[in-house]
Amino acid sequence: MRYVSTRNSAVQVDFEKVVLSAIAEDGGLFVPTELPQFEPQDIANWSTLSYDELAYRVMRPFVGEAIPEDDFKRLLKEAGSQFSHRSLAPLHQVDRNEWVLELFHGPTRSSKDFAAQLQARLVQYFLRKRGRRAVVIGVTNGDTGLAAIEAFKHCDETDVVVIYPEAGVPQDQLQDLQATAHPRVHQVAVEGSFDECQTLVTQLFREHEAISFNSSNWVSVMAQLVFYFHAVLQLGGGQRPIGFSVPAASFAEVYAGYIAQKMGLPITQMIVATNQNDALHQFFLKNHYSRLRASKTLSPAMDLSIFSNLERFLWELYGHDDQAVSALMHTFETRGEMSIANEFWLQARMIIDSYAVSDEQTLEEITSLYRDTGYVIDPHTATGVLAARLYRRSLVAPMVTLGEISPIKSAVLLGELGIPVAAQQRPMSAHGPAQIHRIQPDDLGALHQLLGTL
Repeated sequence: MRYVSTRNSAVQVDFEKVVLSAIAEDGGLFVPTELPQFEPQDIANWSTLSYDELAYRVMRPFVGEAIPEDDFKRLLKEAGSQFSHRSLAPLHQVDRNEWVLELFHGPTRSSKDFAAQLQARLVQYFLRKRGRRAVVIGVTNGDTGLAAIEAFKHCDETDVVVIYPEAGVPQDQLQDLQATAHPRVHQVAVEGSFDECQTLVTQLFREHEAISFNSSNWVSVMAQLVFYFHAVLQLGGGQRPIGFSVPAASFAEVYAGYIAQKMGLPITQMIVATNQNDALHQFFLKNHYSRLRASKTLSPAMDLSIFSNLERFLWELYGHDDQAVSALMHTFETRGEMSIANEFWLQARMIIDSYAVSDEQTLEEITSLYRDTGYVIDPHTATGVLAARLYRRSLVAPMVTLGEISPIKSAVLLGELGIPVAAQQRPMSAHGPAQIHRIQPDDLGALHQLLGTL
């Protein structure tokens, strides 16, 4: 399998290069030159496979000859070894033909563990092969950074730089981050928003060679493809049409579902659920995508308006037209807004719907679901469950909401609602308090200075 940039398909790279990177040199994101196609019967034959065996079947075409078969199978099995549930991603029924796919049974209790555990092992595999070290950098508003720290702290070949908006991370997650001191983990608190952190890191990647632990790295998308195959096989053996509702903590999950359908899954609908930070909802509703000032909500992982994987989505919509994608992204980066050709927007709307959920609706959904079923969900999952119920196109096709974050991470809020949830224990670091660098959102020089010491 070969990969190209969304903004320039003239230069091709291999899977190893993609794993050990952040973004392409031209500022685009790496994408495979073609998607593997699976026949319905091939998919149906995977129904009895374990999660890691299924992941091997789904991911193998993207890896190609970069990793021997036995080595890749071993890495996948190791990546799932830290999860607390035997099936890794169990399904829980919440209503008639409505389900939550629980993706929060990893070591840090969020869906980000799937990509982080796999990426750390792939990065280590290739770095050892090359006999070198690397810096892994990313932006977080809590969960992504915690997952990256947990995964990469076992990888001696890397230093990890975690950048976050100090005022934009929930207090519990902030305490978790600051409790994860490690000699090879460096935390950078920015006095700005998540979107400003994202912009800062994108500028850094254009000037400094590093690996991204965010979903701009293809491994994150590849890992999330398996979510959809797993759910479809559990609910219909790969043959039954199915819909998904995705709380938009990033766009990688949506993009992964979109291309999973192209690879052969019978996905008939995807719903993008946002909170009041509704940049994605406005895009699918009105064909207008803009950079907004994010406000704080009860679902903080969704408090952003810049979604890097939207660029990969446009690459698919525009039939791999790198010049068109480059022009669109230039427009967005200079003006802070863009619209796409109407024919491609309508093409996206054939499968994708969206809905913006208020905090009041979120609380009501959490409370009513617990009252009616005894099942506990966090605010992010609640946006997806509500959107699924309101906007599903078919009552016959199962509707699955991606449950990306464990309710124990919202124990305080749930307790205020009268829903008992035991808060997770916060282990103390054996390395003392974390060393935190504090910078302004435009201080790219401070980041360069930090990287110069690693």
